[in-house]
Amino acid sequence: MIELDAEPSSELQTETSAVVTGTSAEGDDLRYSTKVHADESPGSWALVILLVVATLGALLGRSLILSAPDAARFTPANRAALGLWAGLIGVLCGYGLAAFVVMTRWSWQVLKIFRPRIPLWSAARWLLAIFFTLIAVWLVTGTIPAGSVNGRPVHPFLHQIYGLTIAGAVAAIPGLIGFLALRSLARNDSQWKEQPRCQILMAVRLRRYLRRLLGTFGPFLTLFVVATATRRQLILAFYKDAAYPSNYAVLIGLIFAAVLALYHVSATMAINWRCERLLDEYAPIPSPRADNISTPLSRRQDLAALLGANSSWQQNFQNGIFVLAPLLTALIGTALPK
Repeated sequence: MIELDAEPSSELQTETSAVVTGTSAEGDDLRYSTKVHADESPGSWALVILLVVATLGALLGRSLILSAPDAARFTPANRAALGLWAGLIGVLCGYGLAAFVVMTRWSWQVLKIFRPRIPLWSAARWLLAIFFTLIAVWLVTGTIPAGSVNGRPVHPFLHQIYGLTIAGAVAAIPGLIGFLALRSLARNDSQWKEQPRCQILMAVRLRRYLRRLLGTFGPFLTLFVVATATRRQLILAFYKDAAYPSNYAVLIGLIFAAVLALYHVSATMAINWRCERLLDEYAPIPSPRADNISTPLSRRQDLAALLGANSSWQQNFQNGIFVLAPLLTALIGTALPK
């Protein structure tokens, strides 16, 4: 699910317009914060350009497989398996390229929130975390032989797979940076020295970007798992005596789900922590001995709903599906009859 930048809700538009029209010294501070909260609506050609990018990526990925030297070794008897895998690689490349574009845009919008600039130590920690994440994934998956014939590993389309893996890692970097930047923004107290209204709008905006990144990054990793499972069918169709453990796709799905869960949960916990601090500051829990306890409790509940601090079970279920989608896809593929 790739979500384009949508128009802000009427409530947020009202709040933002109130921020823009400030004229006093307080208004100057609010205009300074407006750059954080203003939502830029996409151009009328944004969807068309995104579809063109996805189409070009799909054609490039499919032709990359069908024009490879290993493709000439397939006969009409097993050509169908090659066509299916090439089509899935095309879908993966098309979606991956489109996801790379939108995640880069969203991550850049998140990075622009930092005032006055992105802390250098934070950026260094992000790059180190992403580097070690990619290295760990490569060490776990790259050293395990997938298919083998009589105990000897077979690697059809090896160079193409290496290229797609590198391209996939590059496409994932903007999304990982976005998760880490959201976490850093939520945890850094120096980024929240603004007017109360701007703080609330900023918390709402961070949670919105988190949902966008999750909804785009999850299907991207799922397509990788689907392509890996389909490659198993390709090898078994080409090599009659090949052995390709079905658990390999499960391992890939488990690793991708673990990585996505780690980054998403860390950002979610940081945003929830910030929202709890905002609630305690602007809608504290009243004393149980207070005469009128319903009014402050209702105020706290309304503010918590605005901040998304009390997520519904539907929202939690949706987030869980996106996070576990790579693993669930691998398990379903393993359970299907061969």
